[in-house]
Amino acid sequence: MDASILLKLDVFTLMLMALGGYGLGFITLSIIWLTHREIPGLGLWWWSSLCALAAQSLFFLQAFIPNMAGIWLANLLITFCIALMPLALQCFFDKTPSWRAFALFMVVYVLLLSWSVLFNDEMAPRVLLACLSYMVLGAVIVLLIWRHGYPAYLPAVLVFTVVNILLYGFNLVRMGALLSGEVRVLMDQHAVNVLPFLSMLMGNYLSTFGVLLLCTQYRALALRQQASQDPLTGLLNRRGFMARCAKASRRGALVVLDLDDFKQINDRHGHEAGDRVLAAVGTYLAGQRDLVASRFGGEEFVLLLPQVEATAQQARCEQIRQGVATLALDGIGVTASLGLAPCTQGWHFDTLFSQADRALYQAKRSGKNRVCQNA
Repeated sequence: MDASILLKLDVFTLMLMALGGYGLGFITLSIIWLTHREIPGLGLWWWSSLCALAAQSLFFLQAFIPNMAGIWLANLLITFCIALMPLALQCFFDKTPSWRAFALFMVVYVLLLSWSVLFNDEMAPRVLLACLSYMVLGAVIVLLIWRHGYPAYLPAVLVFTVVNILLYGFNLVRMGALLSGEVRVLMDQHAVNVLPFLSMLMGNYLSTFGVLLLCTQYRALALRQQASQDPLTGLLNRRGFMARCAKASRRGALVVLDLDDFKQINDRHGHEAGDRVLAAVGTYLAGQRDLVASRFGGEEFVLLLPQVEATAQQARCEQIRQGVATLALDGIGVTASLGLAPCTQGWHFDTLFSQADRALYQAKRSGKNRVCQNA
C-alpha cells in the first residue's frame, strides 16, 4: 500500500468518525443486552464496547488536551476491549473463559506500556506493542470462532475472519510505516496515526455486525431447539425424533418405553413428584449415548437402538429397564415396560411404531416391568 494515499486522510476527522462508530456500536449492544440477557457472553461484549468508547473518547480529547497519561489509559482500554472478546466468545460457546491467560496478558501489556511511556519518549515502541498485541489477540479470536462456531455460525465466522484479516493488514502496514519517518505526536499527519483510527472505524462496524449475526443465529437455533425438544425432560419430542430418524441409519430397532402405573405416582405423591420422575428418567435416557431417546407424551418414551443383532437388542433393552428401576427418586419406586420392534424389512416408522406398541401392550398384560419383542 502506498502510504502517501493515507496522508490525504485527516486524522481529526477519522477520530471523530471512529468515536461516532464506537458510540453507535455501544448503543446497539446496550439494546441487545437489555432485551436478550439470556445470550451468554453478551455482557462481556457490552463491557468491551464500553471500554472501546472510553478509549476513543480519550484519543479524541488528545486533539484539544494533549496528555501522556490520557494516551497511556486510552491504549490500555482499547487493548482491554480487544482482550475481552476471546472471553466473550468462550462464554458464548459455553466454554470455560481463560481468565488466567487474560490476566497474564494484561499484566505483561501494562508493564510494557508503562515502560514505553515512562522511560522512552518515542512513539515507535508503543506502536509496535499495540500492533503486536492486536495481532496476537486477533489470531486468538479467529481460532476460537472457527473452532467453536463453524459451521453453525458460518456468517459470523466469516465476518470475524474478514475483520481480523483487514486488521492484520493495517497493523503490518502501520509497522512498515514506522520505517518511513519519525512520528512524535498523535495528531501528526502520518500513516502511523491515520491507520489505527481507520482500522478502528472499520473494525468497530464489522465487529458489531458480527456480534449481531452471532446473536441472531443463537436465537434462531434456540427456537429450532425449542420446537424439537421436550421442555420437561430435555429429550427430543416427536417432531425432533422424526427429524433425527430421517438422518439416522435405517437399521437397528425401535423401542417404546412406558412407565408402569404412573397415574398412581401422580395420585399418591402429586404431579410435581410425577414431573420429577419424568425428568429423572429423561436424564437417564439422555445419558445413554448409544441411542436416540425421545418423549412422545405423558410417560411414554420412544428410543432408537443402533444394535443390529436381535440378542444385542434384547440385552440392551434389559439394561435400560434395570437402569430405570434403580433410579434414586426419593423413595418413589418406578419400573418400566418396553416394547421392541427390530427393523428387519426396511424402515417405515409407522409400521415399526405399531409393532413396538403391540409388544409394549403384551409386556403390560404379562405383568409389567419387562421387555417384550414383536412376534
